[in-house]
Amino acid sequence: MNKTAYTAARPAAVLWDFDSTIVDTEPIWTQCEMATMAHYGQEWTEQDSAALVGQSVWALSQIFAERIGEGVTQADTLAVLQQKAVEAMTTRGESLFLPGARELVDEMRDQGVRMALVSSTPRNILEAVLATLPELGFEVIVGGDEVTANKPDPEPYRRAAELLGVDITKCLVVEDSPTGATSANAAGAVVVAVPSTVPIPDARRRVVIDSLDQVTTGQLFQLYRRCIGQPAKLVAPPPPVTPHYSGVTGGLLQAGERVTLSDTKGRRHSVLLTPGKSFNSSKGGVRHEEMIGKPEGITVTAGNMTFLVLRPLMSDYMVAMPREAAVIYPKDAAQILMWGDIFPGARVLEAGVGSGALSIAMLRAIGPEGQLNSYERREDFAEVARKNVENFLGQPHPAWNLTVGDLVESIRDEPIDRAVLDMLAPWECIDAVGDVLVPGGVLTCYVATATQLGRVADTLRTHGGWTEPQATETTTREWHAEGLAIRPGHGSTGHTGFLVHSRRLAPGVEAPMRKRRPAPGAYGPDYHGPRPKNVPMSNQQVPEQES
Repeated sequence: MNKTAYTAARPAAVLWDFDSTIVDTEPIWTQCEMATMAHYGQEWTEQDSAALVGQSVWALSQIFAERIGEGVTQADTLAVLQQKAVEAMTTRGESLFLPGARELVDEMRDQGVRMALVSSTPRNILEAVLATLPELGFEVIVGGDEVTANKPDPEPYRRAAELLGVDITKCLVVEDSPTGATSANAAGAVVVAVPSTVPIPDARRRVVIDSLDQVTTGQLFQLYRRCIGQPAKLVAPPPPVTPHYSGVTGGLLQAGERVTLSDTKGRRHSVLLTPGKSFNSSKGGVRHEEMIGKPEGITVTAGNMTFLVLRPLMSDYMVAMPREAAVIYPKDAAQILMWGDIFPGARVLEAGVGSGALSIAMLRAIGPEGQLNSYERREDFAEVARKNVENFLGQPHPAWNLTVGDLVESIRDEPIDRAVLDMLAPWECIDAVGDVLVPGGVLTCYVATATQLGRVADTLRTHGGWTEPQATETTTREWHAEGLAIRPGHGSTGHTGFLVHSRRLAPGVEAPMRKRRPAPGAYGPDYHGPRPKNVPMSNQQVPEQES
């Protein structure tokens, strides 16, 4: 077959992950990690390795360096880890292959399927291992040291598609970890996930299978065709791996979770539970092991100060997380979720990610079965938002696609159920959003000023394909209740923004003309914005021309 040919029946290329997808290196990596830490006189367990499946060697070596301390750098631990990995992996030969992987790769090569290898492992380790194996037919290799951002960032898979000269949205990716599957889906590819040690949730344009053993190229391409539209659900999604992922709290506190320590004066401290570390205050220290494995709601003592230990609520995190842009506060996020009707499994468009507060709330609402396509013009804002979302959820969310770029220029040509615009001029995006929002879909715009509010509402009326916009503002007020002293509290949240809600009409249908006429002068000579169709220019007073 001509290597440049493509039909809908087969992907333009198949992009393979390496470790634990083609070769059984996960146990070897675990041993190498343990040997690296032992080199520095430190303990590293299989549980520690399992918690970091899918992480790059750079992330691992940084964690090692932080754990070891005493002047040991990330470069030091990276050198030891890479040396031990090359020594361990280049002696196994063909015994490294996982069941079915070698046969499937060979079959694809014989059928002229274009293939690339995309791994978080450095290029020198990949080449050293591949040199000990039979020729597999990869046209392109992308190592973890050849990209600026590793998985779960979409860059590795986008880079491979660029080198092959193919459209990433027409590629099939085979992955074994949630991190890799997230990377591939975020890039736009279809994913066949084969979990190795960590469960992978099902998601849009992704299907999960148990093994590659006895799987043929034809069967894999059949899964690809089924995934091009809605996700194929061949297996039930596994239970969430972190409490915040599904919004359900409970269970013992685990290493890698974030908790809030509150003292008796109401001061709060955010702590990432890490074995071997301590929380230190002016009153004394608390070892993280005193909290790991315990239920939330316990107390710990540092000196003479008692701290209450709880997992942070989403509302707590949203107002306290790092930010580059102003966040949408919980009171407004709650209104958006309710009146915007964000439901589990929804396909949602978000423009203006800011610091990621609303993204967190919507990802919690749609769950792993939904899809959130977020657009942010500023790369620095997008990076802060990505870190905030992953810090809160404890891992990348499989339903989140974050795009840096202008919405009108970058919008995906895929139907959506709901849209939320948090930007300076949302009226500029009404046409683009209207083209992809399904009939009956809900649009919510968040704006800061009354001038913006009016412009959005009149643009929707002028367009004609939307229901009459509804505009609201939400304020909250605290109350003090103690014995007979019941009174308004000193704290309250006043104006933060306006919300405008409207629903998309069916194609070709225009909203009925409102019977209630606008107030006199509403669209008079001083008004220069969009003009609803039931307010013609001829009905307005025309100012006299200056002499």
